[in-house]
Amino acid sequence: MAAMTRSLLMADHSVKVICMSTHKHPFSANKIPDEILQSTGMEGIEVDTRLKPMDALVNLFSSRSYHIERFYNRSFEKRLIEILGEAEYDIIQLESIFCAPYLDAIREHSKAKVVVRAHNIEFKIWEQLALQEGNPIKSWYLRLLSKRLKRYEISVLQQVDAIVPITPEDKQGLELLGVTKPMEVIPIGIDVSEVNAVPLKTDKLRIYHLGAMDWKPNVLAMEWFLTNVWKEISSSNHNVSLSIAGRQMPESLLTQSKGNLSVYGEVSDLNAFLSDKNVAVVPLFAGSGMRVKIVEAMAHGKVVVTTRLGATGIPFENRKNLLIADSQDEFVEILTSLSADLKRILTIGNEARKLAELEFDLKKLSSKLTYFYANL
Repeated sequence: MAAMTRSLLMADHSVKVICMSTHKHPFSANKIPDEILQSTGMEGIEVDTRLKPMDALVNLFSSRSYHIERFYNRSFEKRLIEILGEAEYDIIQLESIFCAPYLDAIREHSKAKVVVRAHNIEFKIWEQLALQEGNPIKSWYLRLLSKRLKRYEISVLQQVDAIVPITPEDKQGLELLGVTKPMEVIPIGIDVSEVNAVPLKTDKLRIYHLGAMDWKPNVLAMEWFLTNVWKEISSSNHNVSLSIAGRQMPESLLTQSKGNLSVYGEVSDLNAFLSDKNVAVVPLFAGSGMRVKIVEAMAHGKVVVTTRLGATGIPFENRKNLLIADSQDEFVEILTSLSADLKRILTIGNEARKLAELEFDLKKLSSKLTYFYANL
């Protein structure tokens, strides 16, 4: 979202940003880049989105989506209405359907076109998690949540003026669901020129995973990787290390830190963390949309090993600028072969950087978005 805001500012648009400050993602002005904070008058309104057992129980006896209900807040709506009264806007961009509870208020107080930036097809994530859940009661509940979210998601997307999916796959998925609104695919962008792809250390295989660990698919991914892949390659190859980092790191992963396996919480300096790593693993088996951590890794010139699902939205060439593994055997084979041919890491890393420059540079994406919005 910071990159999207920066791209709009690059195109010389006037931008205002209002966000929800939650327990999971608290708004902190000193963590926002000055160029965004000052140019957008960005402000955060406190919204309690925490899961509450009693509210969830009451919701069971309704037909509403509990996912969505948690994001409605009267104070947020009041401030939003005030902002809409202070200026005329051409476009109001909702970052995901979780902002959709405010659609009625926006329509009442603004003539702007309303656009949803679809980070994912949200209900698909919960469908996938339900399939992976071993507890039958939890699986039933997740299926119920996904059905309600699906119904809401399709309904809301038919009420807005346009949609900006992050991947071609999500655009196609929405069309198959019967969504007929104008759509333009704008992938995740970064200012590639600001990312230094330092020469990678190739004395050994230095693997890492960096991701928000308060997102369940990431936790499941690393638990699977440690059990099925890391144990095998680390037992047969001592010239390898693995570092895992991310916000809200669960205790179950922190306690596994030993030897060549290092597990951290949130890192304060991304560049310092990445400086001595050469291979990123993203073993995702649930999710939708696009992974910013993969785009960032490629911009840094890292080799990325991920599933076909993890590579969604990236126009890669397998084994040239990104490596695809969809099973335990494939992850083990790829990482073992990289360890045996360390020079290959430099070759693939360089190609990954080239792809990031070609496909995900903010300046190119901002002009594409501006053209789409101008024609609405």
